[in-house]
Amino acid sequence: MKLSKSLGLLLTLICITVIAVTTFRLSPSFARSTPVMSAQESAEKVTTDLIAQGASARTLYAKLGRHEGLTKIIDTAVGIILVDPEIGKYFIGLGTHSKLRLRELLVAQFCQAAGGPCVYTGRSMELSHSGMDGGLGDNEFNAFANAVSQALDQNGVNPSPKAEVMAFVESLRDKIVEN
Repeated sequence: MKLSKSLGLLLTLICITVIAVTTFRLSPSFARSTPVMSAQESAEKVTTDLIAQGASARTLYAKLGRHEGLTKIIDTAVGIILVDPEIGKYFIGLGTHSKLRLRELLVAQFCQAAGGPCVYTGRSMELSHSGMDGGLGDNEFNAFANAVSQALDQNGVNPSPKAEVMAFVESLRDKIVEN
C-alpha cells in the first residue's frame, strides 16, 4: 500500500513537472526559462530597436521629452485621428475604455521604438489591422501618418527627431496597408 502511494505521488510530481516545463517553456536544466519569440515579433523588435539607435548618445525618447512629452504627442495624434474623415470612421462607437487602451498601446509602441523603457504588449500590426472593413489602404495610412506629423509639430518637436519618428511610422506601412 505504501509503495503504491509513493508511486502515485511520484507520477503526480512527474506530471506536474511536465506541465510546468511545457507551459513555461523551461529549458531542460530547469534553471531558467526560455522565451520564445515568433519570427514576426522578432522582426518587429528589430525594426523598433533600429529606430531607437539614434546617431547620438541621446535617445529619441529623451529628444521627445521622455514619457511626458511622448504622451502629449500621442494624445494630440489620437485627437486628430479620431476626428479625421479618412481614418476616424474606424473609431466611431469606441467607448472611453477602448480609446484609453488605444492611447496606451500607441504610447507603449512609440516609447519602445524611441528607445524608452516601455514595452509594447499589443498584437502585431498585421493582426491588429487585418480585415478592417476591407483592409486599410494607403489613404488611411497617410491620414494616420499626417496625424502623427501634425502632433509632432503642435508639440514643438525639432525636425531631426520628427524625421526619426516619421521613419518609424513609415516602417509600419507594409504591416498595416492591405492593398
